[in-house]
Amino acid sequence: MPKKKQKRRTKRFKGINVTDAALGYAGVSIWSNALLQVDPIEFFTSKTGGSYPGSFKITGRELLDSLMGGSGGVYGATAVKHGVAPNAFGAIQHNAMTYGPKALIQSVGLAVGGNVGKRVTRKPRAFLNKQLKNFGLGDMIRF
Repeated sequence: MPKKKQKRRTKRFKGINVTDAALGYAGVSIWSNALLQVDPIEFFTSKTGGSYPGSFKITGRELLDSLMGGSGGVYGATAVKHGVAPNAFGAIQHNAMTYGPKALIQSVGLAVGGNVGKRVTRKPRAFLNKQLKNFGLGDMIRF
């Protein structure tokens, strides 16, 4: 019986793709601004919270407060005025209804623009990847 051919093993890249990381951050930023009214960095690093009367900004601190049964930094009068629950999840619901369609359009635009941008910048990115290999960083980072 003849031997089976072994599958050819290819070396898989295990580092960070900077282009994909930037596009991913842009997508997260679109949805965090739409649902929480703060950018992703402010969501995690804010020490004071993002809310003030009339605002529907939600930070990580306020989201945790709401999970523990608190108001989540949402003012009751503002929530009642807009007809949502007086906690962080009510504010997220309000933001989703208000800013969700815009974020959906931006997400589609980002996906299309990202694909076009990747194709247009293929040669410059290949050049940068070669230069990274020359410096010995080709296994960790690529564009």
